[in-house]
Amino acid sequence: MKMSEKQQKLAKFLDQSTLAGGADFHLHSNFSDGLESPSEVLTRAWHSGLRAMALTDHDTLGGISEALEMQESLIRENSELKETPVFVAGIEVSTRFADTEMHILAFFSEKPPESMYKFIKQMQLERRLRNKKMVRKVQELGFDLSISGPPESEQDEEVWGRVHLARQLVRDGHFKSSNEAFKKLLSPGQAAYVPRQHFTAKETLETINAAKGVAVLAHPHEYKICPESLEDEDGINLLTSVFKDLKALGLHGVEAFHGMVGADHAFLFYRLARELNLIVTQGSDDHGMADSSHVNMFTRETNLYRDFVLSRAGSEE
Repeated sequence: MKMSEKQQKLAKFLDQSTLAGGADFHLHSNFSDGLESPSEVLTRAWHSGLRAMALTDHDTLGGISEALEMQESLIRENSELKETPVFVAGIEVSTRFADTEMHILAFFSEKPPESMYKFIKQMQLERRLRNKKMVRKVQELGFDLSISGPPESEQDEEVWGRVHLARQLVRDGHFKSSNEAFKKLLSPGQAAYVPRQHFTAKETLETINAAKGVAVLAHPHEYKICPESLEDEDGINLLTSVFKDLKALGLHGVEAFHGMVGADHAFLFYRLARELNLIVTQGSDDHGMADSSHVNMFTRETNLYRDFVLSRAGSEE
């Protein structure tokens, strides 16, 4: 799928910023399952010395307007800076491909067009139906909640989900941690789990490209199609074929440097991306300073195996 000039420019920026360091293109706010407002996320990103950052909430663009306003405010307050940090509007879209739930990061050089908001609106309606079913199941299983149901309306752009329900169960004294709530109640196969309906990868990638966005596969190490070892040639071949198929549908890149990835897998993703002419990005997947289940936001100094990967890639050329 041919990229527009706008897409090419943004893709090049994401790739070069990743390799230069000081970028974090995977951040969450309380418009999805993060713990901080978009303004707080942006302020922390500036204080972390990042050169570039992106807000990528799950299945919502609701926090983008606030983030853009804060970005403009921070630029005015720090007009003496020689290098102004760059904010990129983004979203993490849940989709399905190869019988696997996969997440696709979509990035935009400016505020996303209305077509993207309409697409996301359909996903949010499905989420709301699922949320109501989950809350009802939890209550039927005897877990009393101090809320009557998901605190949202059809006009609410904040996305409520399993993470929020897990936190509510902890607040109401049923579990000691969100991880325990997931393990015993909310994960696939557990009593209160309700499966989601997803758009296909094809539908999602077509929509992102039509909106002139850049599409990147998030945290590929988390999917069952990812080999556990670099010695697994069959597994690597499968992963390669998945990357190729997604590229044919409109994928532009791979999140090679995720906050929870290991050095060997970072190298594998980088190598395959270069072989397939895909860009690479890096992102912490930060959900807030108080969230212990994810790594914290990157800083200007975060290397995340880049030197190792680039050195190894150079030695194999």
